[in-house]
Amino acid sequence: MQQPSEPNPVAPLPGSLAAQLEDGPLRRELGIAPDRKPAERPPSPHDRRLRFTGTGSAYFRVWVVQLLLTLLTLGVYSAWAKVRKARWFAQHTELDGDRFDFHGQPWRILAGRVVALALLAAWTWAFDIATWLGLAVLGLFCVLGPLLFASAQRFKLANTSWRGLHFGFDVPRRQLYVVCVPMLLLWTAGTVAQALGAEGWGLVAAGLLPVLGLPWAHARLKQMQHSHAEFGGQRFRYDPSAPEFYGLYAKGVALAVVGAIIAGVLAAVWAGYQTAAAAEAAGDALNVERQQRQALLGLLAGVLAALLMWLMAWPWFAARLQQIVWGHTHFGRLRFRGEMRGGALWGLVLRHMLGVLLTCGLWWPFAAVAIARYRVQSLVVLSDEPLAEMHAPAPAPREGRAAGDGAADFFGLDIGW
Repeated sequence: MQQPSEPNPVAPLPGSLAAQLEDGPLRRELGIAPDRKPAERPPSPHDRRLRFTGTGSAYFRVWVVQLLLTLLTLGVYSAWAKVRKARWFAQHTELDGDRFDFHGQPWRILAGRVVALALLAAWTWAFDIATWLGLAVLGLFCVLGPLLFASAQRFKLANTSWRGLHFGFDVPRRQLYVVCVPMLLLWTAGTVAQALGAEGWGLVAAGLLPVLGLPWAHARLKQMQHSHAEFGGQRFRYDPSAPEFYGLYAKGVALAVVGAIIAGVLAAVWAGYQTAAAAEAAGDALNVERQQRQALLGLLAGVLAALLMWLMAWPWFAARLQQIVWGHTHFGRLRFRGEMRGGALWGLVLRHMLGVLLTCGLWWPFAAVAIARYRVQSLVVLSDEPLAEMHAPAPAPREGRAAGDGAADFFGLDIGW
């Protein structure tokens, strides 16, 4: 008896939900053709790697002056320090032999810092005063947050140039709110649930919501950032990448859990040691002073435990994020490739973090330059023709407003290109 033939698999439409399914039983059961990855692109003589030419000793001199002026002015000079730092790093970054430059104005950043402090103060104490006030501040965040984010991106890119042409950022306001508001709500879900008195399963649901939703929201945010960035009046393009962001977050959380387990074991050993020391010190006249010292050491141990969790997860997360985001980005006929590796970045961060701790912070400029050099020089521009032959029309000049730059950077929103 002749067996019925299986239907021929159908190729899914590009960008559809079916196209994002991983190869497996569900994909075959739905009759979707296997995902055949395109052949790897051969190297081109016109590919160009970004170069970073700054040195730690040169940046140390800049950093010391900016730090002293910031302290002497009680933080007011921090806006000028931010511009000076951005200009220094831009002018020491090269592509195809030409340097980038940064042209931002510090007065506008200072205004953004004031906005940031006001919003932070409102968010910190609003729920302690009244629930309705906390919800009102959350609503204010949802109204102003997307505008601050767009202003930060616009300021950062409009004031960055290469070969005399400026970058830019322009996104429709409706799309801005559609992308940014869900991310703000996910970030604040746990805080709002606690303030509203959620208990049991309600609190668990509020905790799980960011875990399940943040990868999706982060992927949409990156897609909006890159697909609405411009250079010379021409836009970048970005392919959807949500499934890869879920893998990114899953492994990042797993590494953080490993760090937490290691920190827990060290904390248990420390607690055992402290218990033994307390038993030996029973009846000692200096027992109170000893307990205070132990409490301080316990606080320090907690900080080191959090640092260990960060060290376990962040280097791999940052490296993989660069690979995903730039691997999905296009500019005309140009493609990009991120080559950061988590292991290499982990070793780099560990060495320089120890240097910062051993020198009470004085090694920080050398650490910042070393990490910036690795991150910049891990980005490759893939081109089949010389970059010098590629021309872009000069865009109409735009004012890069900084009202949101300080605020968005303050709240960790300025995580874009």
